Amino acid sequence: MEGFFRTSAAPKNSKSPDLQMRFLAARAVTADGMGSFTKFKHITDHPDGFSFQSIAVRPKSRGRVTLASADPTVKPVVETRYLTQEEDFATIREGIRLGRKLAQQPAFKDFVGPEVFPGTHVQTDKELDAYISDSAHTANALVGTCRMGPAQDPLAVVDPDMRVLGTTGLRICDSSIMPQLPGGQGASCTLMIAERAAELLLR
Repeated sequence: MEGFFRTSAAPKNSKSPDLQMRFLAARAVTADGMGSFTKFKHITDHPDGFSFQSIAVRPKSRGRVTLASADPTVKPVVETRYLTQEEDFATIREGIRLGRKLAQQPAFKDFVGPEVFPGTHVQTDKELDAYISDSAHTANALVGTCRMGPAQDPLAVVDPDMRVLGTTGLRICDSSIMPQLPGGQGASCTLMIAERAAELLLR
């Protein structure tokens, strides 16, 4: 189950949520959450529990992808630059504290156990930021490396019809053309892009 929330870190002029809370009916094995899934299949005596994951769905931090060489066989330079903006820490901090508050609600009293991650000893902003830095991951919603935009946009790769700028006979029709994160899981948006591309090609 998932829920979306606006934290105090969200821009005042925006109505969009900046935090996604994901509830998992399983106790996490690793702090980053994703590592838990790979380890579950090897554990036969996993203890009971549940988990909340905090996801910054409107991150302010921006990475970049640049060419390392004119040689197309050389891999590009990928700079993720995660958590380079304080707002992203603030969003996830609030999510962790919200998860703690939810876990103490009466509905969970028969199921709640000791806090495993980050642990009750982690309380201050500084301590939470250190934990976030050590455990954050991408949430598997990578978009925007070939962003859509007008020809005058120096960062645009494709035009509104998904045609690669500066070339002919080539389109990109996947999640890489999204000019910004959709604020949740990207699968539905990617399907819509594919359907739109099909319409354009049929014309």
